[in-house]
Parts: sequence; C-alpha cells; structure tokens
Amino acid sequence: MTKITTQMLNADGITTRVSIVGAGEPLLMFSPGGFDATLEKWSELGIYKKIDIMSYLAERFTCILFDRRECGQSGGRLEILNFAGMARHGYAVLEQLGHGSAHVIGGCLGCAPASEFAYLYPNLTKSLNLIWPVGGAKYRIRNFGRFSTHLAWVSEHGIGALIEKALGSELGFAKDSTLGPWGGSLRVDEGLTESLRTCDGVAYARLVQASYRAMFDCDSAPGPRPEELMQIARPVCVVPGADESHARSAAHFVGECLPDSHLLDIPTDAQNSESVFTFFDDFYSASLLN
Repeated sequence: MTKITTQMLNADGITTRVSIVGAGEPLLMFSPGGFDATLEKWSELGIYKKIDIMSYLAERFTCILFDRRECGQSGGRLEILNFAGMARHGYAVLEQLGHGSAHVIGGCLGCAPASEFAYLYPNLTKSLNLIWPVGGAKYRIRNFGRFSTHLAWVSEHGIGALIEKALGSELGFAKDSTLGPWGGSLRVDEGLTESLRTCDGVAYARLVQASYRAMFDCDSAPGPRPEELMQIARPVCVVPGADESHARSAAHFVGECLPDSHLLDIPTDAQNSESVFTFFDDFYSASLLN
C-alpha cells in the first residue's frame, strides 16, 4: 500500500483528522466502528481487516479516510446528532480537499451517513458501496439501552462529573455507555467541552433523546427513509453482515429500496478477499470504471 498522509482539517466547523492513501479517483470513506468510527477501523476491525480491504481500495482509488465527527481525534458540536449532519461533515472534508465528486463507501454504522450523502449530494456521488450495514431490532434495542444508561448516569452525577470522567478516560461511547455520544470528543475539542459545561441538564437530556430518535428509532436500517433511498439513482453494492448489530435484514432492506443495487448474497463465512473483491471488480468495472 502506498504512503499515507495525515492532516487536520476544519470541516463544517469541526476539527477533523483526515488521511489520504492510494491513487485514482477519489473515494470518500465513512468509517466503521459505531461510536468509535476512526479511520484505523478500516484496517483493524472485523470484515475489513479479514479481507485487507485497504490494500484493494488503495490500488484503485485515492482513499479519503477520516475520523467521523464526535469520534477519535475529530471534534464535535453539541447539537441533535443525525446522519444528515454526518453526511454534511463528509461533504465538507471532500470540499476542503478540492474534489468536486467522489465514489463513496461506508462500513458498519458508516453506511448510514454514506447513504445519506448519496441522497443529499447526488451530483457529487459516483457510486456507493455499503459493507455490513447496521440494523435490525436487536441493534435498535441495544442502542436504546446505551442511550438510557448514559442519561441515567448524567441524571445521578451531573454534567460536571460527566466532563471530568470523559476528560480522564481513554474510552468513548462505544465502550463506556456512561460517557454519551460526545464523551470521546471532549478530550480533543475544548469548544465542545465549554458548550457542554454551560448546558443545563434538561436541555442536555433533550439533545440526547432527540439524537437517539433521529438515528436509531427504527427496526430496519438507520439512515435515509425508504422513500429517500428510492431516489438514489447511483449504482450501489451491498455486502451484508449477519450478527446482532448487522442483521442480514438490514442489508436486504437497503438493497430492496435502492433502484440500482447489487447485493453479495452469500453467507458471511464465505466472505473472503477472493469473493468480496471479485464482487467489487464486477461492480466497479461494469458500472463505473469502463
């Protein structure tokens, strides 16, 4: 794999860690990893590590990897969190780098903002690749529990204690539910910390509740509504997962709604570098690169 360059950009008013690797047409990459969606996850997590996806992609694209807002070394903003905001963040990264359009890929929870990007910015989207989309009833129920645990902790201990705990922790919301969706970014974003410090408990609880509803209050797949997915005219390939976070039903739901979708409908234990990359080769060559 070619040399990786890393920089900090101001994207949509949020300090953002971005890495560039590879050569070819730009590929905007919405990281997997749930509430720990850092660019390293493309090389270190699950199916992406198993098939060494970065080696494949960097040979064919200029890969634009970034820590999602509220994750890793990227900052955040105290507002209702939703996938449109995450898509706008990705658009700002692309704009800062001077690209007028890109192929788009998302992994895990990153499939939701990637799909939202394709819906909101159709003229900027050349193709969409969704790997192990999250979703399903068990996923929704677990996220409800995570958000509820956080609100209960803040109700008991207060926002000041939350800030102190987050600043002293190396974890984020994905591994410590008490920290909440902004907890991981407080260490790197002083402005976010001050916004939280001046937020009263009732207003904060409303933000958390509204963020849960905006992102996870469905039993299918988080992201654009079915009617919005049906408007995405770009070619899309979908690689389903099969566990409590990545229900096969989520991938099939997304594929059913998209007008030009291509689904790798094989068991997950048959997903390896040969089967997945052959699928990608057929998708990209037939739809885009010829």
